[in-house]
Amino acid sequence: MKKKMLSLLLAAAMVVSVCACGNSEETQKSPENSEAQQSTEKNSESQQDATAPTTEEDESLYPLVDSPVTLKGITIGGNTNQNGSTERLVWNKVAEITGITIEWEAVELEALPTYLAAGDWPDVIHGSVSDALVYDYGVLGGKFVNYLDYLDIMPNLVQTIEDYPMVGKGSVLSNGEMYQLLNIDNSVTATAVRPYVNTAVLEEAGVEMPTTVKEFEQALKDLKAYYGEVSFIPKLNNYYCTWAPMLYAAFGTGCNPEWDVDDDDKVYFAGMSDQMRYYYEYMNRLYEQGLIHQELATLDSSTIKELELSGKVAFIDYAASAFQADENGEWHISCVPPLTSEYDSTQEVLGTSYIFADISFYINSDSKYVKELCQMIDIAYASEEVVEGSGLYGQSFIYGMEGEHWDINDDGKTYTFHVPEGYASMNQFVLQEVIWYNMGRADALAGLITDTPSNNKSRQEGFAENVNPYMEKDPFPEDLLTFTEEQQYVIDNKWSEIDTYVKKMQVEFITGVTDITDNWDDYCETLKKMGIDEVVAVYQDAYDTLMSK
Repeated sequence: MKKKMLSLLLAAAMVVSVCACGNSEETQKSPENSEAQQSTEKNSESQQDATAPTTEEDESLYPLVDSPVTLKGITIGGNTNQNGSTERLVWNKVAEITGITIEWEAVELEALPTYLAAGDWPDVIHGSVSDALVYDYGVLGGKFVNYLDYLDIMPNLVQTIEDYPMVGKGSVLSNGEMYQLLNIDNSVTATAVRPYVNTAVLEEAGVEMPTTVKEFEQALKDLKAYYGEVSFIPKLNNYYCTWAPMLYAAFGTGCNPEWDVDDDDKVYFAGMSDQMRYYYEYMNRLYEQGLIHQELATLDSSTIKELELSGKVAFIDYAASAFQADENGEWHISCVPPLTSEYDSTQEVLGTSYIFADISFYINSDSKYVKELCQMIDIAYASEEVVEGSGLYGQSFIYGMEGEHWDINDDGKTYTFHVPEGYASMNQFVLQEVIWYNMGRADALAGLITDTPSNNKSRQEGFAENVNPYMEKDPFPEDLLTFTEEQQYVIDNKWSEIDTYVKKMQVEFITGVTDITDNWDDYCETLKKMGIDEVVAVYQDAYDTLMSK
């Protein structure tokens, strides 16, 4: 029954939200209905009954309270800004619009369990709460608000779930309730792979951009012959966001080098697949020829970055965002398009759902302002300004207010950031002054590229041309899976040890310490003895549950 509840609630909420939005064009865009007028002509009836749909006779929703209120909130691991203040510009704007001010306190991640156990809870929690704490205080304790109970007053969230169904599926936990809200970010760089290339290194050596694994191998040979040094230092300590998924995808139909599903929706662990074996054999061949760094397993990130900035390494990772323009003001950072091989001729790489579950917004179910807080957080899922001229809607919770901190240009293809003096980048400004964390619906800049010549623009163009068009459409939703207490027990007691073993053998197979031809079957058998089949079964159950919501 719970599996059907989300769709039923959404259907009912859509009916309410259609009615509620009936006067949005007139209310929010008529010249005479100024922001000041909105703040004094609040719909008193809707405040008396927050679940009542808005009618054409109603006034604007905002502010949400009769008199301004200040509520308590904590951010997890958040830092004060340059002035030592916990203020953030987006939340100041939210307070201006809604009448609800959040007085923020920063609590370090490791101190959160103790803070919550003390019982003096805030009205809201903003940040990353562990699955264990969500289970203890949400599923078992009932301390977090179940957003499903308030969808009728959250039309923007409802529309977002309609537009991005996995937001709804991934937010609903094993008990059928929704305590956390996921984030959408489909900016051009929100990718799962980052196969950066320093095109200046290729150009100087007269090497063409490779399109197959054979051409990639030849390029490494040519670059080493020209520069006298290796031109590729692969990072092996992570399954994602590195070259590993990029190269792995060339050797078969799978794109995820950890967890994936086949055509029959059967979950499998890619670490013991034939495709992974082909990838290891290829990497071992590169290693044996001295085409990748011989100490790749022990180099720290700062050393790798230094080598990548030497101007002799073409295929890079750590250093991509640190490159500067050349003496002519030109930028040379791009991305390598997906490679193919004799095993798979389709150009495809690991995709992303653009939905992220690491940061959320939790409401204390004992707060006196639960309804108002739900309406407030609904702003983060709006796809247009909630009050004309405010610049405040979903995108604001990543980059700030449109018209003040950024603008979409008239060409509809580019955007402009307005970085204040004293800040090295928009990212620095945003994290110091504008927001605590990314949250909500940030799709206003989908597919757009900055108009400012910069490292960022160069990388964005690389993604737009060589990565995004080739990303798989339905990637395995690992980050959105939720587990029961029993399932989590299996993962905690088996997966950690398995993961350590897999990463150890990855290095040994690639460097030749362990011969893959003679030892692959033993490796797979060891994984079975360690319980990989039980872990796969847990992931299968969690995946089936997610997709059936």
